[in-house]
Amino acid sequence: MKKASSNKRCALPWLVTGLLGLFTSTADAAALRVTVHRGGQFLACIPLPQPRFELSFIHSVSLTPVTDVYQLTTADNDGWTLLQTRERFIAHGQGLPSMANEPDATAFRHHDGVFELEMARPIPRLIVRTDARFRNRLHTGQQTVDLNQWPDNGLLIAPVSRCD
Repeated sequence: MKKASSNKRCALPWLVTGLLGLFTSTADAAALRVTVHRGGQFLACIPLPQPRFELSFIHSVSLTPVTDVYQLTTADNDGWTLLQTRERFIAHGQGLPSMANEPDATAFRHHDGVFELEMARPIPRLIVRTDARFRNRLHTGQQTVDLNQWPDNGLLIAPVSRCD
């Protein structure tokens, strides 16, 4: 029987520690606060079962569905950072990625008629311009929130520790 090398035995604790660090760096983010961007009127607080969410909408020019995926991470100053990690769409056009060298892109794929741009794009402030024609939705994994339930507006979506 072949004896395992000491390097392989040491790799598992490092892997587990790294994965735990990933989860603990994002686990404190428990919700998203939605306010009117201009004026700050509170609209909703949406609990997050995991530190990620998606925004889906119909693109205003191509009139095709788009889904953006975001990850919440902790910042150096104990605040929060939003990171866009993916954009899925079915047509190229004005305002949509069209090549692998998009800013912050890590991969660009096309499969089954869907384009996917993988990225690590920091989003300092997430402002969503809603319009009922474009079916703006926020998906948490457990629920879908219709962002068009409020009048068409700019919505500020910000991570918070919890809903009060």
